[in-house]
Amino acid sequence: MSFCMRGIILGAIVLSAADCLALSEEEYLKYIESEAATLSEPARPVLPNGAAKVKINKKAGELSQPEFESLLRMKQRGTYSIYESLMEKDKAEVYKAFHSGASMRTVRRMIIDRKMHR
Repeated sequence: MSFCMRGIILGAIVLSAADCLALSEEEYLKYIESEAATLSEPARPVLPNGAAKVKINKKAGELSQPEFESLLRMKQRGTYSIYESLMEKDKAEVYKAFHSGASMRTVRRMIIDRKMHR
């Protein structure tokens, strides 16, 4: 077989393999789309019993500790997950600072500091 003939045969094999791959990709995408159509929208998270809903019209100093925690959970989820792992006395210190008028930025810093240094 000549070199030219081998190139033509090899090219034909590559083209037919590419067609098979394209077909399988199309089938895969159709399968994914059909599976996605069967999924429902995830449910919204439900607050655990006893979790207070924060009233928008309250000032920061007027929030109780459960309301503060609910606000933190809604507005700063990552910070809240760190806050959850703190000891109760650290949580009380953070809440006291917030209740005294500390900004949310300061509160976040306090939470991270207490987690890192204890």
